[in-house]
Amino acid sequence: MIEFCELFKQSKGKPIQYKDKTLVAWDQIQLPSKITRVKYKIVSTDSEWNQGIAFRTKGSLEFDTGQKYKKGWMVLMENLVDWENEFTCYSKSGLLDVKNVWETDHCPVESWINGAAMWIEEIPNGRRYHCNDGHFDDDLNDLIFELTIKTE
Repeated sequence: MIEFCELFKQSKGKPIQYKDKTLVAWDQIQLPSKITRVKYKIVSTDSEWNQGIAFRTKGSLEFDTGQKYKKGWMVLMENLVDWENEFTCYSKSGLLDVKNVWETDHCPVESWINGAAMWIEEIPNGRRYHCNDGHFDDDLNDLIFELTIKTE
């Protein structure tokens, strides 16, 4: 039984080495400009719990439909959103925070606890995230998603 959250506490939130992978609790992307198009694609899920992606920036996040997130995290749950879409990130800091989240019977959105971790794979113009949810395992396949970054 692996508790990645304990390893992240010991590392003070820094990446950890596990087997042949570098794991993170969250990711912070340096954007190419303060107005950036971000495409997300949920590749797969393999969990009894609803999986999701959470984004945050200093500024706002906006879909082409006009749906706008001005403060805090924008959370996209697999059962409520298109598995592939784009949004515009209007970032004052030039940074976009990314983490995986999940929904259990007792909590609508959880993250960073128990077995939570992400392994990031670089892909052309973006990243593929292999995520572990709160279960105490190390399969890193509970949520796999991709982000592609484009300058507006």
